[in-house]
Formats: sequence, C-alpha cells, structure tokens
Amino acid sequence: MAALRPFEKMPVVNAAAVLLVGSEEGHRERLAQSMLKEPKIFDVKIHMTQSLPLPFEGDHLRPRFDLVVFLINLHSQHSLNNVLSSMMHLDAYFYLGKVCFLATRGNPGSVKHCAVDIATVEDLADKHLSILIQSELDNEDDVTYTAQRLLNILKICAGLVPGISSLYLGSMMKSF
Repeated sequence: MAALRPFEKMPVVNAAAVLLVGSEEGHRERLAQSMLKEPKIFDVKIHMTQSLPLPFEGDHLRPRFDLVVFLINLHSQHSLNNVLSSMMHLDAYFYLGKVCFLATRGNPGSVKHCAVDIATVEDLADKHLSILIQSELDNEDDVTYTAQRLLNILKICAGLVPGISSLYLGSMMKSF
C-alpha cells in the first residue's frame, strides 16, 4: 500500500474532501455530522478511517483529499500511537499545509491507557508545521465550533479562498 498523495488526482470544482483519521469512532462521527450540518458554499466530502494506509480497493472512487485531520485523544496512548503510525503513510507534500491535528480530552471515565501530555502533541504539530486545534468534543457547542474551524481550514486547503494558500496556514494560525 503506497503513501497517500495530495496531488494524485484532479480537484473537483467548488468541492473539498477531508479525511478524518483517529481511533475514536464516536468523535469522528460527531465531527463529520456537525461539518455536514453547517451551511457552506461548497460541496464537502468527508471520509473517515481508524488508521492509514487506506486499502487499495476503491482507490479509483476516492476523491483527492484536501485536508487530513488526525484526531488524538489525550487520555489514550493508543490514540497517539495510531496517529504516529498513520503519519508514515502520508506523502511529504501533505505536510505543506494540508494536515491538521485535533487534540481531544475524550471521556476520562473510560481511560484504559496512559495519558498523553499536550506538549507532546504540540511538538508533533510544530515539527510537521501543522495546525493544532484543542477541543473537548463532549458537548454540542464544542463540536459545532470545531466543525466550523475545520471547514474554514478545508476551504483554504481546497483553494476556494482567492489569494490564500494552505502553505500560509501554519504561520497565520500561530499569530492568533
């Protein structure tokens, strides 16, 4: 299974595709549903997977991914290890503004693994010149706000905002 490449396929006009990668299916589902509910002026395709690489079957049906979001539950070492192993299956060009890390706190009552320090995730995002979003994803307001932020980032990554490149996202986000 080859690395996922950002420019293998042609983009679709007025559309964007995002890939949500993470071991917590509940968080992926809630985030995807909220992103689809939000009003937007472009078509959004959302794909979800627990880990990379993606299976080769159906590759011709898969869209070009404009953004890859790695979800990391800070209460699960397994979640971080899953993301680290999945990152190896992304082409280096994705790390030029098309990757985002989403750190969640998860449900503390169901912790079965070691806790992950937020500084570790911050270092990971910094080393890969990527955006880090921290969100609870436990209540609907947090999910909605996170979905809105991801849609704004996706819009830029898909080239739907004139004059702004995804290459500038990291530097723009760090200034806020």
